[in-house]
Amino acid sequence: MEKGFFMPILLLLLCQPAVAQDSDSFFKFDLLLRYRFELWDGFNAKNYGDDSPDAVGNLNDKFLLQRIIPGIIYRRGKIKAEFHMQDSRAFGWSLSRKNYPDLYKVGNPLSDNSFYVMNPQEEYFEIYDLFVEYRGLLKNLSVKAGRQKIFYGDWRIFEMSQWGNTGRYTWDAIKISYRKDDEYIDVFGGGTKIHDPEKTHVPFTHLEYLGGGIYSHKKLTSWLDAEPFYALKIPGTADYIRTRSLNRNWAGIKFLSPEDKRFSYDVLYAREFGSEAGQRIKAHGFGLRTTCRLDGLPAAPELSLAYYYASGDKPGDDIIQTFDPVYGSRARFHGFMGFVSWSNLSNPQFSLKLSGSGKRMYVELKHMLFYIPEPENCTFLNTMKLKDGCNHLGNETNLYFRHQPNKHWQLTGILGYFTPGDIEQISLKEPENAFWMGLQVQYSLN
Repeated sequence: MEKGFFMPILLLLLCQPAVAQDSDSFFKFDLLLRYRFELWDGFNAKNYGDDSPDAVGNLNDKFLLQRIIPGIIYRRGKIKAEFHMQDSRAFGWSLSRKNYPDLYKVGNPLSDNSFYVMNPQEEYFEIYDLFVEYRGLLKNLSVKAGRQKIFYGDWRIFEMSQWGNTGRYTWDAIKISYRKDDEYIDVFGGGTKIHDPEKTHVPFTHLEYLGGGIYSHKKLTSWLDAEPFYALKIPGTADYIRTRSLNRNWAGIKFLSPEDKRFSYDVLYAREFGSEAGQRIKAHGFGLRTTCRLDGLPAAPELSLAYYYASGDKPGDDIIQTFDPVYGSRARFHGFMGFVSWSNLSNPQFSLKLSGSGKRMYVELKHMLFYIPEPENCTFLNTMKLKDGCNHLGNETNLYFRHQPNKHWQLTGILGYFTPGDIEQISLKEPENAFWMGLQVQYSLN
C-alpha cells in the first residue's frame, strides 16, 4: 500500500474543531476526507468493450479513490482567508500514471515537450484553495482573490467540480460580487488550473484556460426567476495550449421557478460563438425540465421529466457547430458512467427522487436516453462508433443513494447500468452491456 494511504491518520490527530474568539473572528483547522470504491465492468474511462491485447486498461477495474483536503480558515471582521492542500490518489487503478504516464497529456503529438497534464484521479500535494475575501467593500459588495471554486445554480454552466477525485475546474481568479437578499450579480476573471500529479502549482501559473464570466440571479415574479450569464474561454499559460488559437464565448439565460414550489420548472438556453484555429464557432445548447413534488406522500416523491440538447458539427461545413459545455458539470446531468457530456447530444431523461429522515436521506432513480444529432466521425471512449444512418448511442440508468447521519459523516452509493444502442462491433464482437458501482464515505471536520 502506498504511503499516501496513511496520511489521514495523522491529519485526524492534528486537526481540531474551530476555536471561536467571538462571533466575527475565528481561526480554525478543518479537514475533508473521502474514500470511494469503484467497480467497472465492461468498460473504463478510456475504453468500452475492447479486451484485445493492445487495449487501454482493464475492463473490470476495481480501485479505491482517496481524497484528502486539510487546511485552515481565518476570519476577522470583514476579512476571510482560506488555505487548503489537496492530495488525491487512486489505489489499484489500471489507468494510473504509473501504468500509463502519457495517457493524460494534452499536447502536440509531434513534440515531447509541448503538453500539459489533466489527470482526473491523481494529484499529489497540490494547493486546493488559497484566497482572501473582503466582504462589505461597499454596501452589498465583496471581492475575493486567489484560488477558489466558482459555481452557480445546479452547476450546469459553472460547476463546483467536487465529484471527480482531482476536481475538473478550479479557478485562480478575482471575483467581485454584488448581493442583496436573494438577488446577485458576480463578475470574475482569471483561469482554470491543470492537474499534474508530479507538480505543485502556485496560483495564477500553469493555467489550462484563461477566461471568466458574469452570472446573476434576478427575481421577476413570485413564480419566476431569471439567471442571465456570460462566459469566456481563451488559451491559458500552460505549455502547448498557450500557442493555440481559441476564443470561445457563451451568452445565455435560465428561467426557473422558486425552489419551494410543488410544481417547478426551468428552461435554459446558451449560444456559443467565437473562433478556434481560424474557424468560426456557431453552436447552441438548451434544456427543459419539469418537476412535480408530492408532499402528501411518504418520502415526498419528486417526479421529473427533462430534455437536453447540444448541437454538433454538420458534415462538409467549415463552421464549428459542436457545443462546448462551458465550465459545467458532467456526471451530475448525463450519467455517472461518463459516456457523454452536454455536447452533440439529444438526451431525454426521467427521474424519481425520494427524501426522508429530515432530508438526511436522499434517493434518486434516473433513466437517460443518449442520441447523437451528428454522429459522423464521432467516437466515444475511443471505441464506440455509431452505425451508418443511426443516432442512438444507448441508455443509462442510475440509482443514487445518500445518507447524512450527522454533520461529520456522509455515505453515498451509486449504481449505473448502460445498454448500448446502434453501435458498431468492437474487436469483431457485438457491444455488450456495461455496469458501474461506486460506494463512498466522506468525513468532514469543521
